[in-house]
Amino acid sequence: MSIVPFGQIKLKDYDKLPPHITYEQYRQMLDVVDEKYGSRKKSDKSEYFRSRDRLLLRLCWETGARIGDIVEMKVGDVDFKEKILRLRVKKRKNVNHIPLGDDILLEMSNHIRLFGIKERLFDISYVMAWKIITSYGKAVGIRVHPHMFRHGLAIHLLKNNVPIPIISARLGHSSIMTTMSYYLVITPELQRQYLKNVDL
Repeated sequence: MSIVPFGQIKLKDYDKLPPHITYEQYRQMLDVVDEKYGSRKKSDKSEYFRSRDRLLLRLCWETGARIGDIVEMKVGDVDFKEKILRLRVKKRKNVNHIPLGDDILLEMSNHIRLFGIKERLFDISYVMAWKIITSYGKAVGIRVHPHMFRHGLAIHLLKNNVPIPIISARLGHSSIMTTMSYYLVITPELQRQYLKNVDL
C-alpha cells in the first residue's frame, strides 16, 4: 500500500491553519536564549537558565508535545540507549514513544549531568513554562504560546513531505484523520485523480 505524498494533498490556506510558528521563528528564539545568557557574566545560575530554556524550546518544537506533558517529564522517561522519549500524555492517558536525535539527547544528557537533575527534567510549573516561552516570542517580535510549536512542527513536516502517518504518530494523534483535519484539505480534483482508474 503506497502513502499519498504531501505534494499531492493541499495544505489549508494560511488563514484556515491553526496559529503556529515557523521553523525560522523557532530558531530565532533559540538564538535569543544564547544571546541573553551569553552576554552575562558566566555563573552556575545563568548556565542553568540557558540550558533549561534551550531544552524547553527544543522539546516543544522537536517532539510536538503539549507543554503540560513536557513540564511533567522525568529523567527516567528518556531512554538514551534506544534514543526514545516515553512521553506520558495526560489527555489520552497513554504513553507516546518519540524517537529523538543525537543532538538533543546530548543536550538533555549534559543538562541532567551538569545540574544534578534527579527527578523532573524541568523544575517549573505549567504557568512558568508558558511565561518563559511567551517571553522569547516577544523578544523576536511575535505573540506566541506553547501550542503554536506543536502546530508549527506539523506544518513544517508536511511542507517537507513527511508522510502523514509519521506526523500523526509524532503528535500522538489517535487517528491520521485528526492530523488531516487540522492542516489539510482533500480537494475534489485530488479525489478525481485517485478515483479515475478505479471501478466504482
